Amino acid sequence: MKSLTKKMRLVSIGLAAGLTFGLVGTAAAVTSSSSTVKSSPAAPYMACATRQRVLKIMQYSTCPAGTFEVTVGARGATGARGPRGVTGAKGPRGVTGARGVTGATGPVGPAGPVGSAGPAGPSFTQWHAGRATIVAGSNSIAVSITAFTGSPDNYSVTATFSQAANWGSDNSTVPVLVITSETVTGFTIEVVNDSGGTLKAPSGGVAINWIAIPQN
Repeated sequence: MKSLTKKMRLVSIGLAAGLTFGLVGTAAAVTSSSSTVKSSPAAPYMACATRQRVLKIMQYSTCPAGTFEVTVGARGATGARGPRGVTGAKGPRGVTGARGVTGATGPVGPAGPVGSAGPAGPSFTQWHAGRATIVAGSNSIAVSITAFTGSPDNYSVTATFSQAANWGSDNSTVPVLVITSETVTGFTIEVVNDSGGTLKAPSGGVAINWIAIPQN
């Protein structure tokens, strides 16, 4: 028989035709007409292939003219892994799911410690206040006070009428209170008209509220 075996080349021909070879001495037969896979005959046998890669199993014979003997060997090593394919396009984003229910309110934490008290602010005791009455027919009243710390005589006095009074039939009369005769232990409240003239208190007198504070 003409030496055209070339084992490795013919094995690759068989694999390209979709043939699966297992252990040495076994093979599968594929016909060109029906493509039906059949069990190989009992050994000994030989496989023959045409140039069109049609494999024929020949038992106790030789390959016919126009075919080549195929020697079936052990399974070859696994080939290297091919390159990874490109990543497919990203699919559309799904719709947002419904919002879940609000969780239960957690327990109230323990109360924090009480902060320390700040320093006490300065106390203000340097002031005097009271009420005085200018009797009917008079236009002044002397007020006595306790001397301020350090006995200053530069203090301020504010005085206001504590009641309405009928100052007579002269509607142009405007009573005005003035502070005079300031000393360390007292002062005088006078009532005058808006022209600076003396104005006497009407019947029943006039009550006046006053407050005295030292000046800086």
